[in-house]
Amino acid sequence: MIEAKEILFIVLAFCALWVTVFFCWFVYQFAKAVKQINDVLGQVRDHIASLEDAITGMKSKFGDGAIHLSKVAMHMKGVVDRWKNQ
Repeated sequence: MIEAKEILFIVLAFCALWVTVFFCWFVYQFAKAVKQINDVLGQVRDHIASLEDAITGMKSKFGDGAIHLSKVAMHMKGVVDRWKNQ
């Protein structure tokens, strides 16, 4: 016949099995969540990099435009000065 001590050991074995299954499931879910967070952060980094590139491009275009505008203004000033002196 099965004694009470043997039943206790069988129950403890099943409990250990369920604790192990739960722990493995928990570790899997945690790793999955961390991977999703890492993927989202990678996408955010990519978007920030493209935004930074766009801003840098706009800045260089406006800077080049300002240089050309100042050259045109200096040329127009020379033309006006020559026109006044005539």
